[in-house]
Amino acid sequence: MLIDKLDEKILRHLSVGANSYEELAKLCNVTRSTVYRRITKLEKEKVVLRKLKFAIDITKLDIVPLAVGINISHSDEAEAIELLKKCPKISVLWRTYGAHNIALLALCKKGEEGQLVNDIREMLDELDVKTIDTCVGFTWEKTDMTLSF
Repeated sequence: MLIDKLDEKILRHLSVGANSYEELAKLCNVTRSTVYRRITKLEKEKVVLRKLKFAIDITKLDIVPLAVGINISHSDEAEAIELLKKCPKISVLWRTYGAHNIALLALCKKGEEGQLVNDIREMLDELDVKTIDTCVGFTWEKTDMTLSF
């Protein structure tokens, strides 16, 4: 799907929480109906999903991020992805190139980091895992999912 500069502008504003067609129209300097048509097109293409979402400041909840890089045999990669998708503590899961072919970000309560690492290892126990590298965050320096094209 091709998106143009106006679509990019709309997506950028949506990613930071613009809530109405009128608000988006003002921010993008177009009419409300133009914004409505563009968002309808983006929804049809599944670029935008219509869901009620709230932004939660997880720094206030003693939540710790755990970054994990996994190097696994390519023959087991798809199975590992399916197993990891089932873990509710894993927030983001990628197939990657580089030192690891799977990377993930998981969130857990402070003090539960070791258990989460063990849970991930157990999930993959039957597969040909070469390495699992973990990094536990101890302070949040930046959390921003704003799109920038």
